[in-house]
Amino acid sequence: MFNKIKHALTSICGAMLLALTLSGCGAEKNVLYFQNLTPDGTVAQATGQPIEVKAGDEIMVYVSSSDAEMAARLTLLSGSQRPNAVNGTGVQMTTTSVMLPYTVNDRGDIAMPMIGDIHVAGLTRQQIARKIEKRIINDRLVKNNSINVTVQFANLTFSTMGEVKTNDTYNIVKDDLTVLEALAMAGDLTIYGRRDAVWVLREQPDGTRKSYKLDLRGTAFLESPAYYVKQNDIIYVEPNSVRAGQSTLNENTFKSVGFWTSLASLAITIATFAITLSR
Repeated sequence: MFNKIKHALTSICGAMLLALTLSGCGAEKNVLYFQNLTPDGTVAQATGQPIEVKAGDEIMVYVSSSDAEMAARLTLLSGSQRPNAVNGTGVQMTTTSVMLPYTVNDRGDIAMPMIGDIHVAGLTRQQIARKIEKRIINDRLVKNNSINVTVQFANLTFSTMGEVKTNDTYNIVKDDLTVLEALAMAGDLTIYGRRDAVWVLREQPDGTRKSYKLDLRGTAFLESPAYYVKQNDIIYVEPNSVRAGQSTLNENTFKSVGFWTSLASLAITIATFAITLSR
């Protein structure tokens, strides 16, 4: 009889250990990124498209020229004064100038000093800079065409939600910011985040949002239009079944790795005890 018990319990323990091992292998497939990569292999990637400015965006316009006075007049500045003591001889006022961003209005324009309205909606940073330079030269505002204009983003952002380490709103610091870099800025996915269900919700010109679903376990998402982040994108990472199961105690208990580990340990203890008695 004891031999039968011993055989039965040994079989049960073996089956449970096999189930736990297979469960671990399945979990690994759900957690790893780029599972179809091979050493020295190459993968296709979407072509980066520079971000186009739209209504509501803010941009910084830096104007430099050999004509320093005119360059200063073409720059949007906010001046403030503060007292500055000078060797006990009295107090002088020091003027501090701060550059201000231009806000693109509903018509897609910005209003520059001495130039007026310039339509910038639908243009990239580089295109805006060249357009402003051309306008300054054509209006003969500088001598010898010595002008250089640089445009930078001021308030372009994206947001993260769901199973990432830090849900927040982040600045877009360059044109070719990828979704991988964006997730890294948020601290990467948590262990509960579904690598096959990363959603990007993107604003459309008509005010709606288009959704893209990315699967980070492979490399196909590198060719997605959502691989490069655009202003006001929302990146949402779905929770896996373990995290979702935490909404109810019973479901969470049966889906917990700790629960099954404890159960396996108990079975092994019982089997060991039975084997000892049978000797």
